[in-house]
Amino acid sequence: MRKGLAEHVGALPAVEIVELDFAGASTVGALLRDGVEWRLGHAIHLSRPTVDWPDGRHVVTVDLDAYADMPLVRTIRLPYQR
Repeated sequence: MRKGLAEHVGALPAVEIVELDFAGASTVGALLRDGVEWRLGHAIHLSRPTVDWPDGRHVVTVDLDAYADMPLVRTIRLPYQR
């Protein structure tokens, strides 16, 4: 939605880009089957608690409503800009 945002965020030292592994692909597949868009599915999978991230990870988004029905997903609102 914002030109150059991915490059900017990816260059931040505190940001970790996480690949989709087999467990993630399986989870995203199940979410897709339930009608969730694939981009949301990846974010949902990565935001849920794990052994390494017992509190889960936050999802930074302009659309909090997209995650409203997803259990265990914590969001941070990014202001919408045109």
